[in-house]
Amino acid sequence: MMNSGLELDEVMLASIVSACASLCALKEGLQIHARVIKNNKFSDDIVLGNPLVDMYSKFNSVSEARQVFDQMPVRNVVYETSMVSGYTRATSIKAARFMFWKMKQRNVVSWNALGYTQNKEND
Repeated sequence: MMNSGLELDEVMLASIVSACASLCALKEGLQIHARVIKNNKFSDDIVLGNPLVDMYSKFNSVSEARQVFDQMPVRNVVYETSMVSGYTRATSIKAARFMFWKMKQRNVVSWNALGYTQNKEND
């Protein structure tokens, strides 16, 4: 799609990255992220940031997820919950809890993400 001359916006790229995460297509997701970085377009975009955090988290690349998260210009409960979930998936329970308690705002989803750490500890 990118080679066809079609101009992709941040919403389309976010959808593609989410699809890569869902389909376990790490290579393709990495290629999309590399293209974004190379073109210096949307590299700190809030629409694209969360799907990238989610993708890296799903592939157990929490350090890369955190790097994307740290570069986001704006953070909110959705992005922070994605990091809590990423740490939980990677069984980084202390990091998940630390991130959770640093959050300025929490909702039912963030509490559920943290609650999942209890299940991980009991496994």
